[in-house]
Amino acid sequence: MAVGLLCSLLVLPGPHAQTKHQKTQLPLYEDRDGYEVLSVLLNTGIDIWKNETVRIHPLTPSGKYLAEIKAQCSVIPAEFQTASEDFDKQIRTRFLLRQRFSLKKTYQLAAPVAASPPTDEDKALSKAEFGRLIRERIRSGTYYVAAVGFDDKRTRAVAFVEYICGNLCGDSMFYFLRKSEKGWEEARDVKVTDCGRIY
Repeated sequence: MAVGLLCSLLVLPGPHAQTKHQKTQLPLYEDRDGYEVLSVLLNTGIDIWKNETVRIHPLTPSGKYLAEIKAQCSVIPAEFQTASEDFDKQIRTRFLLRQRFSLKKTYQLAAPVAASPPTDEDKALSKAEFGRLIRERIRSGTYYVAAVGFDDKRTRAVAFVEYICGNLCGDSMFYFLRKSEKGWEEARDVKVTDCGRIY
């Protein structure tokens, strides 16, 4: 089972692929509120995945890819309809991200590092060492984020965060947030089913 998990960490999905030439023609993502929302969600992800290295892909995912995942969500609550519609507009454009996240750990905007296939030396490791190697691979995955959708008052937000650490490792989720005096917080009382994927 451990070998199967390690092998699944090797290849990243295609929807995020982009050439260097295409990257230079994309607009910069400049939304301060968007970076605040995404920072809240990424900080939670860092705790869950226990990241040692925080790597964020410098491009937002393609709109087609995001629309396919979002189409699986059950009915979006009325409170977030306007933000959801704005999200649909935002994802029509792919953006280049900037170093404007406020994270608990140092991060880098960088393409994913491909995991190498298990070597004979890897297979010869003890069970404990092999487990450590797998945990290290999981913690060194890459985050993908989309431009955030907001309502007119910018007090409701719809956001997307994906974490990929291999073909069968990670998740892709939509989040619904409210802004209060404390700042942006996930609306945990909002139950929207099938609004993401677990790999």
